[in-house]
Amino acid sequence: MAPGADPLSAAMDVLRTARESGLSTALTAAVRHLDFITPCSDKGFCVLPGRMAPEIRGWLMAGRAVPGERVTVRPGPRNELAEREGLEVLQVVPREGLDEGLDDAAGPGPDPRERLALAGTLFAALRAGLAEVLLERAVAHVAGRRSGERPLVERQLVRAKIADCVAAVRACELLLTTSGAAPYAAHELHRRLDAADAALTNLFGGAGYLADHPVRSLYVAAYVGSLWVAPPQDPGQEWS
Repeated sequence: MAPGADPLSAAMDVLRTARESGLSTALTAAVRHLDFITPCSDKGFCVLPGRMAPEIRGWLMAGRAVPGERVTVRPGPRNELAEREGLEVLQVVPREGLDEGLDDAAGPGPDPRERLALAGTLFAALRAGLAEVLLERAVAHVAGRRSGERPLVERQLVRAKIADCVAAVRACELLLTTSGAAPYAAHELHRRLDAADAALTNLFGGAGYLADHPVRSLYVAAYVGSLWVAPPQDPGQEWS
């Protein structure tokens, strides 16, 4: 992120992009806000929009920002759902061991821990934007179905599930805008988004578990988030 840039503004941009253009375009926006220095797992796995890898300046892995010229990027294991979203799985392999003289930063800017914290916040914003869109689709799906002589949306249990989904998505957006930059916010946001995604999928019934259903973006986003989001520094830290 450029010096002086506002993390909240970046997160809101990613959220809007996810809402309007979907997972792949929003992921591109998140990478741009990270100055093309991208998180991957400690074993080097990363998910990016197709053909974006040559643009990446550095990789956040094992607590280090490894410059792009010091790694080899290979195709990773195929993920059919990710491919349907226009994404590809990559494996980033340092050309030297991480403890053998690699720089601690891929250029000027925040240290790796700050970049990784920002990545977690940006990806939470992406997931919140996707959840908002899928919530609208889920409500429309339920409204168009009937149970006996009554519209399904009039059933008390279904209305309660919709209310729970609305509350979960709105709570995530509120936490994002009020505490998104806090050290433990990203982990809590993704925990709540996992629960919201499960509830949303359930509203679609059996269709929500089909590979060609739009709800697959929630599955893929959770998978990408597992590579992008660092665990909390203190696992005992909890939000009230």
